[in-house]
Amino acid sequence: MNKRILVVDTSVSVRDILGQQLRQAGYHVAVAESGQQAADILGTESFDIIVSAAQVSPGNLYDLMRVVADLAYEPALVLVSGADEHALDTARALALAYSINLLGVLRRPVEGHALLALLDGVANVQGARGEGGNAVLAEAEFVRGLMADGLAPIFQPKVRLRDGTLAGVEVFARWKSPQGGMLGAGAILRLARERGYMDILTYRMLELAAEVQARWVAEGRQIEMAVNVTIDNLRKDDFAETVVGVIEQWSLPPHLMRLELSEADLDIDADGPIEVLKYLSGRGVRLGLDDFAAGYAPLIALKDIPFDEMIVDRRFARRAAADKRARIVLEEAISLAHRLDMSCTCEGIESTDQLAIVAAIGADTVQGYHVAKPMDGDHLTRWADDWEAGRVDIGGMPPRDWLR
Repeated sequence: MNKRILVVDTSVSVRDILGQQLRQAGYHVAVAESGQQAADILGTESFDIIVSAAQVSPGNLYDLMRVVADLAYEPALVLVSGADEHALDTARALALAYSINLLGVLRRPVEGHALLALLDGVANVQGARGEGGNAVLAEAEFVRGLMADGLAPIFQPKVRLRDGTLAGVEVFARWKSPQGGMLGAGAILRLARERGYMDILTYRMLELAAEVQARWVAEGRQIEMAVNVTIDNLRKDDFAETVVGVIEQWSLPPHLMRLELSEADLDIDADGPIEVLKYLSGRGVRLGLDDFAAGYAPLIALKDIPFDEMIVDRRFARRAAADKRARIVLEEAISLAHRLDMSCTCEGIESTDQLAIVAAIGADTVQGYHVAKPMDGDHLTRWADDWEAGRVDIGGMPPRDWLR
């Protein structure tokens, strides 16, 4: 067994006991006593799984999550929790916000056999960038979950800068682990692509999103939903009919459904997919170009596809304050969107400074952990009500009731 595990805990005895049990089971183990020490280790070594106390102080835990999210590969996370439910909720929220694969939660005192049983259910595949293994779902569990209730949609708000209104939400796939964890989209998408389940996954996400959307419409809420699709989805003969069928099945206004296609998937030679996009646009479905400025899109394609929103790659908002070139690219992307009669969304906003920069440059909409973390449907509607009533603070943006 070549799996590598990093154990993070302030307790010497916990580190020693878990380390010994994991080594006896054939794992390569490293230990850290704090989030900062773990971050330092992750800067020089790669790991498949991180076993961390949920009670690591919030600052250190936040820093550790950011380091993990920025890695070139995707290690999974196991949380060890005591009686502090607030610390556990904070850790879960951070893992969800940063799309970190949370395999499960173990209670103190940790029993080695429980941890080993959890790890035994994890399959290893080669990382997307060829750097170590990534912890993902076993295929059999994935198939069972697709047919039952393993897949769950979560929603991240997008807010307009001009007036603070809720512009819509982006839908993300999460996997509900039987052990209490929540696996991120990376693990789900990787297995779906490698095993040929991508179309089923996309169709299932459309169905789940539409079901929630129908409930919101019945409550009088008009909230646009953005669902990610791929060029391979668009190549399927029945894709357009499936999308229209889902909209009609749930009696949804078509303009409340948005499909987002990544710039990396944009193919100007793919006549079929382009015609599908044009057809769906003609039926009222809205289209967004995701991850723009990542360096893939042939600009000539933008004149042929009826996108009405451009979503700028999150890396540019993150780097714009310190990197002049990143700011220039961000400025040009926003300007291009407006000249093409598209709105421009800056995603990945994580601080007041980043929000101020993209607002000054002219972005229309913002999305990111600083605005709101991804959340389930019930939490999203409560958040929307609280934001509308001025009970939510987004640093750098006046309260919603001031903007009306």
